Amino acid sequence: MKNSIVNKTLSEQIFEALREKIIKGELQPGDRIVELEVAKNYGVSQAPVREAFLKLAEEDLVVTQRNKGTFVSNFSLDEIDQLYDFRLTVEEFAIKRAFERLTDEDIEELKNYHNEMVLAGVNNDLEKIRIADEDFHTKIYKTADHKFLSNVWESLTSKLSRIWYLNSQVYFTDLSELANIHEPILRAFQNRDLDGCIHAFHEHVNYERQQRSSLPSSSEVQSKNHK
Repeated sequence: MKNSIVNKTLSEQIFEALREKIIKGELQPGDRIVELEVAKNYGVSQAPVREAFLKLAEEDLVVTQRNKGTFVSNFSLDEIDQLYDFRLTVEEFAIKRAFERLTDEDIEELKNYHNEMVLAGVNNDLEKIRIADEDFHTKIYKTADHKFLSNVWESLTSKLSRIWYLNSQVYFTDLSELANIHEPILRAFQNRDLDGCIHAFHEHVNYERQQRSSLPSSSEVQSKNHK
């Protein structure tokens, strides 16, 4: 059965559909994505698919190799380390700005996102807990009220979500763990404890960072691409 898309911006819809498949691991690192096949699958011309591929490349979700095709990208362990290092620096700055502008309503919204994580953990719903996790951190950036910070976070989200999703499927048999590691961050926001919040955030990121070895190696992907 063909997928159907009803939207004025076909390229955006195809981009979002493929992006989600890559993030969830339905399309694995090294998998080839064929423009003509995608066009046939969605019942569209190749033009919007080509535009969608360009957007995916901008987010480093795919790479195109001359005379070989377009493949789902991979992360090396070094790249993942660099990504976490960068996130620690950027989000710490976002937290500091957020504390300068923090309202009771902001704290309540963070609490609601955390509650959604808790409920998703109880129900063992990986997708809902991923979305609530992303919403929780996005709220911090929104509260920071810094255009360039928000742009950076938006560009990081797809990469972090891929790593998070792959790791979560391997390492978290009890999804409630994912909600629990956010609780100290929320509590620090509630107590207006900036230092405690930064410390809790570092603990949270470094905990996730330790799970990174679940990703396939670059050599595995390269081998797959040459088959």
